[in-house]
Amino acid sequence: MKGLIPEPGPLRPLALATLLSRVGNGLLMTVSVLYFNRIVGLSIAQIGLGLTIAGLFGLLAGIPLGHLADRRGPRTLFVLLGGSVAVLSLAYLLVQTFWQFLAVAIVLTILDRGAGSVRAALIGAVTTGTGRVAARAYLRAITNIGITVGAGVGALALHFDTAAAYRTMFVLDSVLTLSSAFIILAIPRVAPQPKSEDGPVWIALRDRGYLAVAALNAGMSIHYAVLDVAIPLWVVDHTEAPRWTIALLLVVNTIVVSLFQVRSSRGIADPTSAARATRQAGWLLLASMALFAGASGGGVAVAVALLVLGAFVQVIGELLQSSGSFLLSYDLAPNHAQGQYQGVWGTSMSISTMVAPTVLALLPLGLGVPGWIILGVWFAVIGVLFVPVVRWAATRQHQQVTTQAG
Repeated sequence: MKGLIPEPGPLRPLALATLLSRVGNGLLMTVSVLYFNRIVGLSIAQIGLGLTIAGLFGLLAGIPLGHLADRRGPRTLFVLLGGSVAVLSLAYLLVQTFWQFLAVAIVLTILDRGAGSVRAALIGAVTTGTGRVAARAYLRAITNIGITVGAGVGALALHFDTAAAYRTMFVLDSVLTLSSAFIILAIPRVAPQPKSEDGPVWIALRDRGYLAVAALNAGMSIHYAVLDVAIPLWVVDHTEAPRWTIALLLVVNTIVVSLFQVRSSRGIADPTSAARATRQAGWLLLASMALFAGASGGGVAVAVALLVLGAFVQVIGELLQSSGSFLLSYDLAPNHAQGQYQGVWGTSMSISTMVAPTVLALLPLGLGVPGWIILGVWFAVIGVLFVPVVRWAATRQHQQVTTQAG
């Protein structure tokens, strides 16, 4: 990659498609809850329940649709899923009752989660080796930029606070999502993987090494929710820091990820280096949790300083952990079943996202300073475990490849 624009090749349309779709995501993240609450008339409890149920259904989509990507080719399937999400998302504008909201949310979540696994398989098919890590890192930086831009545009709807303004955001999201799906057609068609006549179909679910690494990664990925879930309430209820500090910490995270995600992926070239990077991330996350906890014990200046420093240390850990995750999700999976394996990895991440709010409510928000320390130790322990577990998983994979070759 040269500068901000990737070199000619599959990554360029992937980057543009990612930017457009994430701008749309940013729009809906900003306005959707308020639209369903203020315009449709659903309660916050109904919205939360509906999204939780839809999320549970979404867990069922990643693995089978990822497997379908292996058998049929990921590019065309991703375009079909992305286009379907774009069109069906407009059904939200017809919602008038909770049950209608639930039905639309379930269908869209299934398609969207499945599309995520297919997209990961597509990236794996058009990149190789360390190029996969660099590509995922670049696309993650693009994702942050797109969501930030989308949130800024969505703020206009919040300013006007009318039904027309909110609905315009849904239509704009649909147009952006549909455009991003068709842009993927610029990538050459990826040939389906040949179907093996021997052995079980769902090999990813039988790969204990891969499942163990995915589970550890999901446990550490709880940290992604810290700034969104725990920090706002911690700042307001337990520190002397002003409320605008919450926004400042989010800005720190967004800027650092956008500028340094690609750079942080350099040097992560194999499972061993990825595991070591994740171990380092665990120690950094422990330090950041301790800094957040310390912010409750000082005045305004001390609280702001510790919170900002904690956010900076956390995002450095986040960069290392995410880069290691990118490599491990691909390198520990056989090439002929990347879609199925990416479905497993994506499902583990979805579970982490669902569990994280409860963990944060029980630990830092429930126990205070001791809860922050327990959470930090959790991240550090997982980081330490990564090295031997990844070594074991890589050895198992090598033995399987050797056996099949023989």
